Amino acid sequence: MGALETGEVVEAGMKAKSVRDRREHSQKQIPRGNDRKKDKSKGRSRPPEGTTERKTTAVEADRDWLMTMMDCLRRRSIAEGIKLLKRAEPAWMALAVSDRHGAEVLLMLAQWVDVGYSDPQLLRERLDGLTGEQREQMGVAAYVRVRMTEAFYALSTDDADGAIRILGGLLQMEDVFQDAELKVLANLWKGRAHRKKADYDMAREHLLAALEIAHAMSGSEALVAIIKIQQAWIVFQYGDSVGALQMLDEAEKGLEKTDHWIALGNIESARGRIVRRHGDYARAVTHFERAVALYEISHPNHTNLARAVTNLSFVKRLLAAQLKKHIDVTAARKTGKGDGGKLGQSRLREFHRQYQELYRSAILELERAKEICTLHGEHSGLGSALLNAGYLHLDVGDLGMSAKEAAQALEIAEAHHNVLLRARACTLMGMIENARVEELLGSAEEIPVYARLAKQHCMEAVALAQSMENKRVLLNAYVALGETAANNFFHDYELAQRCVDSASGLLDPEDADYAVDELNTLKARLLKVVGIEDTLRAWSQGIITGKSFQEVTEQFAQLVIPRVWMREECKISRVAKKLAMSPQKVRRLVKRSSMAGAPAAGLGKAGV
Repeated sequence: MGALETGEVVEAGMKAKSVRDRREHSQKQIPRGNDRKKDKSKGRSRPPEGTTERKTTAVEADRDWLMTMMDCLRRRSIAEGIKLLKRAEPAWMALAVSDRHGAEVLLMLAQWVDVGYSDPQLLRERLDGLTGEQREQMGVAAYVRVRMTEAFYALSTDDADGAIRILGGLLQMEDVFQDAELKVLANLWKGRAHRKKADYDMAREHLLAALEIAHAMSGSEALVAIIKIQQAWIVFQYGDSVGALQMLDEAEKGLEKTDHWIALGNIESARGRIVRRHGDYARAVTHFERAVALYEISHPNHTNLARAVTNLSFVKRLLAAQLKKHIDVTAARKTGKGDGGKLGQSRLREFHRQYQELYRSAILELERAKEICTLHGEHSGLGSALLNAGYLHLDVGDLGMSAKEAAQALEIAEAHHNVLLRARACTLMGMIENARVEELLGSAEEIPVYARLAKQHCMEAVALAQSMENKRVLLNAYVALGETAANNFFHDYELAQRCVDSASGLLDPEDADYAVDELNTLKARLLKVVGIEDTLRAWSQGIITGKSFQEVTEQFAQLVIPRVWMREECKISRVAKKLAMSPQKVRRLVKRSSMAGAPAAGLGKAGV
């Protein structure tokens, strides 16, 4: 049954509430023990006498068992609950959704799937067995639970829009949500669906609503912790890394007495992404490896494990890129000095070995992620793994393989209407075509085609990213477009500068990762072409190309302060004193400058 519009749900609920409630009350109890008989209802049959189901105890089939399962969920006692689920499987598998308590059991199963039991297909099979006539005969409470299960199925199979549509309609039925726990669940799942779409404002609204209700419930410590994990990511997206890490610490404390390894793995994975944004790649690797270990305790093929492995691969790629820069600088220095000694050559060989090992390891991690995502039909995760593999191939100059991975990711994005994945795929495709232009990989007739394709892909990526609230995806798209505009075909330095300005405005003060490096590289390229003198001369003539005074001031500071820092022997405290500025601002501007790779003695404590 397709998703009903909100008005239809409300009208159906108001019109038939009293009749359905009476009908639900009069429905037969769940068959138990020796009382089980053949069910003559249309489309179903009961197992004959003497089957395993007959031997199942009554406790496993009645409401007491259901309450026990829900209690395990509230406490996040995962192993205990899964053991009970497996032991009672004959009973709940024989229970129809239309039976008394059938819808409650269905929604309970959805929550267990969410914490790692079985997979969403279990829910699909039970939902498909529900006829239209049975839906019409349901009480309102049962109907709402069926629809919530359908919403969770949509969420877990990458249909965030479907989940939002269903839950949005249900949440408008205020009289249905007298059960606080049910309302928390609806808001939590809707918040997660909005987060998947990078709609962070709506995600925050629903997560706050869920948290407020959960705080008022007794014995909700684990549930509050789960909500805080989701909230932490939203807080991080708004630039508050400290607040996000604090929330994750609080969530970890709330789950310390549980065996909810998936949630604990989610905490470590989120920490890894936060410290990665700060440029601390070694710590990020540690967090991602911890996340992988936690997932593997009980769910060696969970989709969250695939995401953690993909993130781990991405950080290894960044470490490999840093090492490659070090190799190039070291080799150039030795060549300039005529240093070809055995010791120097041995060190370079070791650096190359480490680089190749990081690259191979990252590729293997992504192959594992692809296998897990393919196993579960996890489209967005598979697309992300493909894109990361594409960047790895691009780094080593294998443009053919990179283009193949990007094209597959784009195909997935278009098939599943995934705007976020499509924006990321277009960015990579633009970078690949731009690499063909920069490296002159083609005939005189082909280069213009590659250049136009690069610009087309990058502009599409920017347009798509602008429709979302993910600043990092938009920043990457602007940088890619800026690099394309400044390439050897277009020489469009005005567009490139606008991209630099737009990308710079998306950085948070604590950002210090690869995105800052790539933006600095583009800035340095533009400075070489346009020149600092030209910029200052334009300003002196009142030509500020649409910038605000604040933007001009910021750009001036980025030009001047790093050079003062170099003259003051890279001492942050001396620059701060000389210019009457805060040490924190000096450090931020130096980090973001193209001089950040200079001797970094002054980038430690402010007093150095």
